[in-house]
Amino acid sequence: MSQQPKTRDFSAWINLMPGAPSKLIVVGEVETPASNQQPHLSVSAGSPPARTLHLDLSIRNTGGIGTPAFQFWPARHEQSAAKGEYASVVIFWNGEEHIRLTVTEAH
Repeated sequence: MSQQPKTRDFSAWINLMPGAPSKLIVVGEVETPASNQQPHLSVSAGSPPARTLHLDLSIRNTGGIGTPAFQFWPARHEQSAAKGEYASVVIFWNGEEHIRLTVTEAH
């Protein structure tokens, strides 16, 4: 199993602002070892506990020639969510828990 990447500034909230459908937003930054490698968040398979969303973090090669430089890149996940639908988000790296977030609400 590869070593967990460095991460920073992760947060999760349900956007309840008027004028658009409500949605859960998860953002943060992930360090990758090359400029052609980008972080990706996707919904995990399986059934998480109630009011918890499980996401898998992976680093994908975007192709092309990348420069070998450790750099933080933005990671983002959005999906429909109702008020109170989620209380927490757990982000996994290679099947192991890496980050646990409390979901807030923005009005």
